[in-house]
Amino acid sequence: MLWKRSLDSLAKFILKAIILCIGTCTVMGHDLTPAAGADTKAFWEDSATGLAWSHKDDGSSVTPNQASGYCSSLRSGGYSDWRLPTIEELEAIFDSKLSKQYKIKGPIELSDPCMLSATTNNAGEVWSLCFNTGGRTLGGSGCGPSGYALCVRGPKR
Repeated sequence: MLWKRSLDSLAKFILKAIILCIGTCTVMGHDLTPAAGADTKAFWEDSATGLAWSHKDDGSSVTPNQASGYCSSLRSGGYSDWRLPTIEELEAIFDSKLSKQYKIKGPIELSDPCMLSATTNNAGEVWSLCFNTGGRTLGGSGCGPSGYALCVRGPKR
């Protein structure tokens, strides 16, 4: 009898855990479908990669840790799962053929050419991408140890 009650309790616990996980995974997932009433002008979706990009950068030069914190706390377009992009993701939205000042695809507004990434080298230095030349730079050179944060959402590529 005690054994049966323990199994019943365990089964109920597992069922509740599964339901909670499904609900949490749905809320925390990377669904790129705009939420009802979402401001779709707050971001631009790159059809080539499926990633959604914030419409503009953070507007001021920050450290890599501040950039990461800015993106993870960003609430825009009805979403809260923004992150700092990898250097490869930034390179994917650079287009040297564009005639505008900063050679970035889509209707993204940049305050500065230097965007920080979440990618580091073996020494822990952060890679940045310069959107007027398309060149990568490391902290301490080119852009220096700071830069601007442009946020992205979607699975890392």
